[in-house]
Amino acid sequence: MKISTTLLILLILSFCSCKKESLTSDLSDVVLNNKGILRVECSDCQISYSVQNKDYNVNVKDGSEDIAFFYASDFNLKTQVKSLEAQGIRLMVIDSYGRVVSNELNSCAKGEVREGSFRINAR
Repeated sequence: MKISTTLLILLILSFCSCKKESLTSDLSDVVLNNKGILRVECSDCQISYSVQNKDYNVNVKDGSEDIAFFYASDFNLKTQVKSLEAQGIRLMVIDSYGRVVSNELNSCAKGEVREGSFRINAR
């Protein structure tokens, strides 16, 4: 009898200590990010890009690089590609829905810099 009373008290305490989430709670405190892809194909180049006022730099050597970028609202993706040798450079921008925003292939001389701006939509 003493054991069953103790177990009953522990069971009641465990149910009282649980926090129950409201079924009507909104998701206002949750940030949902969209993930886009910036694909760069080159032999030897540097890419600088800006996503919602944050700047990033990546060096690409011998092939291609898929660079993920995250965003929560519409913005302009700004890119700057610098060729470190004479080569063809492909720059492809894909949004979070898999839509190709841009697919450019350019012949670049050594030291040439190409700038671009691409409109990325969150929906």
